[in-house]
Amino acid sequence: MTTTTWNGRIAGSPGSWGSAEAPLRILVDDALTPLPMPAELLPPETAGDHIALGPLGALGAQARLALLGFQHLNPHWDGIAIHCGAAATHWATLSAREVIHLTTSAAPALALALSQGEAGASGPDEQAGDTRKVLDAALDRPEKLLTLLGDLTRPAQIRAALAGADVGASRTLWLGQQAVLIGDGPLVGDYARALQAAHVPVILTDHTALLQKGFEALATRFTQPD
Repeated sequence: MTTTTWNGRIAGSPGSWGSAEAPLRILVDDALTPLPMPAELLPPETAGDHIALGPLGALGAQARLALLGFQHLNPHWDGIAIHCGAAATHWATLSAREVIHLTTSAAPALALALSQGEAGASGPDEQAGDTRKVLDAALDRPEKLLTLLGDLTRPAQIRAALAGADVGASRTLWLGQQAVLIGDGPLVGDYARALQAAHVPVILTDHTALLQKGFEALATRFTQPD
């Protein structure tokens, strides 16, 4: 049996990953100074028995860790990585193990703000068809998003409109690219449906598993430097 030789922690989150008694300590912390881009997802070489991972531009440290986990599993993968969190969606272009471009959308934060007080208005399953029509309309005409939102009250439709419009407006980022969708925000399912409706070849992932793999990637970087 392999013994885990590292202990990882995400600042502000309860608990830790790996082994509590491990000598190698890894801290993922948004309070650290962001690195400018383009840059590798892996941090520069680290000495001692502590590794710190901070933000990469506007990409938060936890989102960077999840992307790092995907890269650890797919070291030669290039394309567009969409990380959907609770407050923002990041469109990160990965090439040769670097983030070479990053665009950030406030769609999740807008969905939360516009859905306040409407939690009980989701409606039964028969509303799914109307939600899909909203998604398709926003995907086809993202410039009409504000007009479309003016007629919507159900949170599911608001989320679909925002995700559809974001995917439609980001066409220049994903056109001709392979994509991976990462995250655990409330719009992840809506982005998946919008990307599939746009015929984008997208990989769907397990966010928690990618965080684990991100810590493993950092530990490997420390013990087996390139």
